[in-house]
Amino acid sequence: MSQEKVDKYKEEKKNRKKTIKINKIKKLAGVLVVSLGIGAVIGIPLGKGIYNYQKKQAELHRTIASSEYSAWFDEKWSKDYSEIEASQKLQDLMDQLNSATVTDAASDTDAE
Repeated sequence: MSQEKVDKYKEEKKNRKKTIKINKIKKLAGVLVVSLGIGAVIGIPLGKGIYNYQKKQAELHRTIASSEYSAWFDEKWSKDYSEIEASQKLQDLMDQLNSATVTDAASDTDAE
């Protein structure tokens, strides 16, 4: 039995550097896998949050060229305010007609 132990010890001693090297590589691989996992668990939601925040900030502080603004303004004005402008012009015309008839009626009553 003692000779078996001695042979086993000699064999371990002969392969000790190789075994240590393999153990170091396994440990390094384990640390790498765990750190990648932790990084993914923390980094992906954090990265998405930062990306969405920057996207909102860029939208708030977005600038456009004057030609783009003019086209946008003309479209918005025609869509939202053209009916108001047309009704306002009609109202002004009606007011002018009413004031003209009131003035004409007043001058007719003064003449009598």
